[in-house]
Amino acid sequence: MDKLFFADGPAQPLQRRRCLAWAAAALACGAGAASVARAADASLPAGARSISITQAQLQQAVAAKLPLARSWQGMVVIQLQKPKVQLLAQSNSLRAAFDIWITEKLMGSEYPGQMTLDFGLTFQDADASIRLHNVRVEQLQMQGVPSAYQGMFQTYAPRLAEQVLQGLLVYELPASQRMLLQGLGYTVERMEVQEQGLRIVLAPKTAAAAPAR
Repeated sequence: MDKLFFADGPAQPLQRRRCLAWAAAALACGAGAASVARAADASLPAGARSISITQAQLQQAVAAKLPLARSWQGMVVIQLQKPKVQLLAQSNSLRAAFDIWITEKLMGSEYPGQMTLDFGLTFQDADASIRLHNVRVEQLQMQGVPSAYQGMFQTYAPRLAEQVLQGLLVYELPASQRMLLQGLGYTVERMEVQEQGLRIVLAPKTAAAAPAR
């Protein structure tokens, strides 16, 4: 089941608390790129935990998926590369600027440009992955495009880019975290885009609220 995250309990018994404390320590040891934000957890409900992913880690994760190239009707090839990820804490979303190259295959002409898009995030329980969702191209600027092609590029380049990036996997929790979360019955309650990074709030399934939409 996917959980979408974008803008738009009672005290535990002693044994349970010890189990949760051990789990938090184990998560911290096996976090890899993500780290458990213990200090921030103080403000969370009883039993909840959080994992933090920095802006640099998100930048690296998105960059690792590029360059991406797709063909449109055999006429043009659109390639995205060199992303720059920006955190939009106020809208709980992200923005990314890409270099874009469009190659017109008949004549072999190439046109560089820049594309900016906003997107939300979705969490997939099946593989504990974070993926792009609700991708929206906000701006497209091309250089040197002949007037005969300008309308086509402005219409189809954003549409193709949105299709290419929709659902793109940008982060996957390490296997050690996935096993612990499943074993202790945790689920992702929400994801919060903050000024310094992304916070993933985890809660026991019995106490987790419905995901924010």
